[in-house]
Amino acid sequence: MKERIRTRIKELKKEQILVFVLILGLLIVVLLPTKKTKVTKPEEEAGTPVQEAEIQEETIQKQLERQLVETLQQVEGVGAVTAAITLETTGRKIVEKDTPANDSMTSQEDSQGGKQDSKNSSSEEATVYQKDGEGNQTPYVVSETTPEIRGVVVVAQGGNDPVIVQQIQEAVMALFHVDAHKIKVMKMK
Repeated sequence: MKERIRTRIKELKKEQILVFVLILGLLIVVLLPTKKTKVTKPEEEAGTPVQEAEIQEETIQKQLERQLVETLQQVEGVGAVTAAITLETTGRKIVEKDTPANDSMTSQEDSQGGKQDSKNSSSEEATVYQKDGEGNQTPYVVSETTPEIRGVVVVAQGGNDPVIVQQIQEAVMALFHVDAHKIKVMKMK
């Protein structure tokens, strides 16, 4: 049994092994437990919306960088690696809106027998909230878009080998759907 596995591994090409290692690294990153954060009520929030957006962007950016570094460290020939990712947008959350509409129709007749109809229509838009087990209300998110990446810089010990550089570029393109011209791979000093 062990011998069959060894012969199968020896038959695999380097590209197949790289893909397997990248997929394994992604699975590890995805399956790692994350910390649960306490949801704060609006009156407890200390920062302004701009500050919170900056914190959220930094958190997303750091998560993406960590994911990339952890994945690339598993690849043979890359060696020590660091990564920097800049985001174009932080992504968007689209919340459910309740839009009740009120329609009314009135009809008036004047003394000369003329008739005038008027139709009034109004609608209001309100955000739909959901309550958690503690009674906290949060907006109900219908869909969420992922952040758009502006560029990626990878600094790796194996950054002087053209084959490794190409593998790193392909990995970044596969992970983040980034065009090749937005990726720069350099050798670590």
